[in-house]
Amino acid sequence: MLDIAIIKVRNQTFFILSMFKKMILVVGVATLLSGCSVKVPINTLSATGGSLWKSEDGGDTFKPKVKVDEKRTIASADVLSLAIHPTNSDILYIGTMAGGLFRTRDAGEVWEPIVFPPTKNYGLAIDPTNGDHIYASGIYEEVGKIYRSDDAGANWKEVYTEPGKGTVVTALTIHPNQPNTLYAGTSEGVIIKSLDGGETWKNLTKAKGPVSRIFAERLSPQSLFAVIFNQASISSADGGNTWVDYATQAQQISSINNRPQGAVSGAEDPLQAGVFYVSGKNGLFRTADYGKTWSPINIIESAKKFPIRAIVVNPKNSNEISFASGKAFYKSNDGGVKWNTTQLEIDKGVSIIMYDPQNPAKIYFTTRKF
Repeated sequence: MLDIAIIKVRNQTFFILSMFKKMILVVGVATLLSGCSVKVPINTLSATGGSLWKSEDGGDTFKPKVKVDEKRTIASADVLSLAIHPTNSDILYIGTMAGGLFRTRDAGEVWEPIVFPPTKNYGLAIDPTNGDHIYASGIYEEVGKIYRSDDAGANWKEVYTEPGKGTVVTALTIHPNQPNTLYAGTSEGVIIKSLDGGETWKNLTKAKGPVSRIFAERLSPQSLFAVIFNQASISSADGGNTWVDYATQAQQISSINNRPQGAVSGAEDPLQAGVFYVSGKNGLFRTADYGKTWSPINIIESAKKFPIRAIVVNPKNSNEISFASGKAFYKSNDGGVKWNTTQLEIDKGVSIIMYDPQNPAKIYFTTRKF
């Protein structure tokens, strides 16, 4: 016997047909946009409006890309996650603080909402071998969960849930060489792993703070690197079975001041194994050995006055590094020796920067309130 549930979101009725305990299939939605909980302003963009911005000239200029239709935009959305389709980079997904998921099929020109159980979406990951396989983490009824879609977001299956309220799945990563292998990190510092596309999970470790990012390397498949918010980083050389916290070891030696303090964000160099960038309260740093030793990047001093929450390396050029600080975008073409700057006409903070993997002259950044 099939179970049918009816829920209401902002006075819109959704009919949910459940054939399996965790499978959510939306079968009757008259107007997706009106059913989405994001506040979509019906007005013209202001000079500082925009939740997602795009550059087509390598970061020299950016334009907001937030249109839903002739009257509606997602300009007011706070974006928490961003993912690009692995084979068609015109398809992007964003996850928001209060409106769930959105997708564009034309590189940001027009956005459409995706029916997704949670409204608050923290993590997005797309199977590198099949762009229809998407994983997303969010909060549903105050509980942190992970969902999987096998049909590009048309239907979602819950594959992981936290045992109680208050804990958020803050980091979500698919292994680039092993698409059934996933890693997730929580606001409580727990890191877990699945080898079967999220059907089952095992515990790996508990860090000393919220997990901001988890990186699984293509060039060194057993290596992992995790950024721990307001702490430092930890790494594993055996797929997550054991972890090393070099920052704790460094507390006994003088090199503690030559590494990031109070980590904020991080990025990997996809072309070099073991190379990562982490921002902290004391600037931007680079490691070439998974966090054992660090070198400070000579960024412009005034950039250190603002949190560096978004960093990225050009996927086709290790010498090109970009980050945002305050209302400025910084890009170096020589590994961090010299920097180009671009003023950002934004009224919120930059949350993510991402290159188009097929054409790195295209750069996206998203914004949110912090």
